[in-house]
This record gives sequence, structure tokens and C-alpha cells, in this order.
Amino acid sequence: MTLGKAQDQAGGAGGAFFYASVRDLLAGKIRTGELPAGTVLKEARISSQLGMSRAPVRRALAMLAQQGLVTRASGQGYVVGRSGTPLRLSSRHLHQILTAEADDIERTASWERIFSQVAETVTACMPFGTFRIQETELGDFHNVSRTVAREVLWRLMDRRLIEKNRKSHWIVGQMTARDLRDTLQMRRLLEPEALAQVAPGLPAERSAALLSQVEAAIQAFPACGAAALDRLEQAMFVEMYEGVRNSRLLGSIRRNQLSLLVPRLFRRHFPIIDDLPALHEYAGILRHLGRDQIGQAQGLLHAHLLRVEALTLARLRVLSLLEPPDLAPYMAPVYRGRDG
Repeated sequence: MTLGKAQDQAGGAGGAFFYASVRDLLAGKIRTGELPAGTVLKEARISSQLGMSRAPVRRALAMLAQQGLVTRASGQGYVVGRSGTPLRLSSRHLHQILTAEADDIERTASWERIFSQVAETVTACMPFGTFRIQETELGDFHNVSRTVAREVLWRLMDRRLIEKNRKSHWIVGQMTARDLRDTLQMRRLLEPEALAQVAPGLPAERSAALLSQVEAAIQAFPACGAAALDRLEQAMFVEMYEGVRNSRLLGSIRRNQLSLLVPRLFRRHFPIIDDLPALHEYAGILRHLGRDQIGQAQGLLHAHLLRVEALTLARLRVLSLLEPPDLAPYMAPVYRGRDG
């Protein structure tokens, strides 16, 4: 299985977990001299050679820049080292360098390949009750060892998506109104600060491209479809913060983004008539960023997170009245009931 196939199996968001493997791969090649000083590294070329999306490559390159192994190029991409004549490798040469150890990444990333798929299954059940995850069945279903299955479960618990009860059972708790209120309050405290941290380093072309996508969705709304809205939310609230250097801040943000699950689940069942105001707010945030008006962008982000609270709570109440989705074989219902 190639890295790209593994990532597809894990779902679009699953690529976020490949960044550490990509970072280690590139760092190793730089230190051994296989990627010599001056080598130009662009996320599009690297992602193409490794068969994965750009998001994990983008974050891996940003982390290498923080470590001083690469510096941002005058145009696009990065350059190995801090000086030297730019060296552009042929696609064939770059492929030979990068894929020599791809199998090593695959062997050491078993939990990464299935994480997003398991997380998707877990979160889809949250509005509908309380469920137990059976560890052995999880491993059997995904054809991985029990050790790998347990690693996935620990990662889910680290993100506060599941918990362990007194009997050491892995439990998916029902999503409640209080959960949403609490996590949205945390998002209002954390995300504007994160936006201010990453804004100076956001490539102008990336922000402009995202703004164009948002404006296109506004023009086509509602024909743009639910999938387009999902992608824009991913870009605005997940990919946007990938450059945050404070790992504790980034971890806290990720653990408190429970409210992002509700609109995605809601759009699977209902039309997207209530999503247009959010698109206009995204566009406003991006326009402020494009003008270096970081304070205004922070204020609009805070206002957006405040406005969506009532809408998110209302959507959760509606979702809780629906029939739960078909359960994966490793999910066992403990309690099914309405959100209070």
C-alpha cells in the first residue's frame, strides 16, 4: 500500500497525522546530505512524490523551518539550509530520494492510517447516545494488531473524543449541550490568539486562494454543496492553525473543536440553508488578513464563534431526534437517548 492509498483509507483529515513521518523523512535526508544545501522543496512536488495531500507536507516543512533545517524561499516553497545556490532536483531524482524509505513510514504509521476512519465512526455516533468501543473487534475490523488499535484509542482519548470508565472500557459519551457551550467558550479564548500567531506567516497567495473559494461558494450557495462547506471549515479552523508554534496551544484548540462536528453531521441529513452567514464571516476574516488587519480578523472570528453557538445547539437537538447511523462492528450501544 502506498502512502497515498493509506491516507485515502484514513480519510481526508487523516493526512494531518502524517506530518511527523514526513518531517522525520525529510530531516533525515537533509542530515545525510541526500537533500543538500540549496535544494528547493515545494509542498506540491513532495506531496505528489509521496502520494499524499499537501496539508501534512505543508506542516512538515513549517516544522523543519522552525528547526532551522530549511528556510522559506524568495518565491514559493523552502530551501534546504540558510544559504547557497538554489538547487532544483529533477522529479525522477526527488522521487528516488524520497521513496527509498516510504515503506518504513508505512510500517511505523499503522495507527495513523486508520485514525481518521475510526474518529469519523466515533463522532458520527455522538449525538445519539453512549457507546462502547471493543478493542479486539476494532483491531480485527481494520486488520491491525491490538497494540495498534489501543494506540488509536489512546489518541482519541487525548482528543477527548472518548474516555475510559471505571471498568476500563473505552466509552464514547453522548454529546451534550454543555459540551458544546464549554468547548465553544474555549475556542473563543484560544483561536483568535492562534490566528494572530499564524497570520504574519500565512503566504498571501494561500489566503487569496482560500478567499476565492469562499467567494465562489457564496455565489453558488446553496448549490455549492455540503462537501464544499466541509472543506472550507477544514481550511479555516484546522489547516489555518497548522503554523502555530506553541504545541500546547495547538493541542488545546484541537481538543476543543467538538462544535465542528455538529454542522458536518447536520449537513448529511438537512439542506445547507443556514450556512450562508458563516461563509460571509469567513470571507471577512480572510479579507482582513489580506490587509494585515489582524486585530479586526480576530474580532470577526470571535464574533463568528459567538454567533454560531445558538445555531450549533439547535442543530444538536435536531440530530438527537434522528435514528442513529449504522454502527461499526466494534461499536456497542450502552445507552441511546436524547440530548438534554
